[in-house]
Amino acid sequence: MTEKIAVIGAGMMGGAIVKSLLKSGYSGKITATDFQLERIKEMEKLGVHATSDNRKAATESAIVFIVVKPADVEKVLKEIRKEIAGKLVISVAATVPLKFLKRIVPEARFVRIMPNVAAMVQASYTAYSCDADVTEKDKTKVKALLNMMGICAEVNEKYMDAI
Repeated sequence: MTEKIAVIGAGMMGGAIVKSLLKSGYSGKITATDFQLERIKEMEKLGVHATSDNRKAATESAIVFIVVKPADVEKVLKEIRKEIAGKLVISVAATVPLKFLKRIVPEARFVRIMPNVAAMVQASYTAYSCDADVTEKDKTKVKALLNMMGICAEVNEKYMDAI
């Protein structure tokens, strides 16, 4: 897989996702965004394009990871609404259901994931749930990406908060 990926939020979990993809040999372009200069510099040291411009990162990517605090999800989605319309968007925000994400950007195809920090060493167990617009082709891409971080399994969304 070589599609361009944006990771919006290069904090602990976003950084773990980026590092895991790199360690697993992901060959596509990865762009990481953050508002903290130190995190941007850390991503650049890894060879990842890093910026504070969420819109530009989302525009240039086919797959967008949203890895911000749950309280910031709505603000970020509204900021990049036009840029993610029609795209595969993978949310890592705990307790934020698919219907909430879909209400903000109904044109996006959302996957909700629950990884853990063991993703940094490709040992995460990641549960995921998909909205009704996610295609089988999308699911194949999601599984490939998540398997780079460890193992994954699709679950009914009603179990996500417990996971």
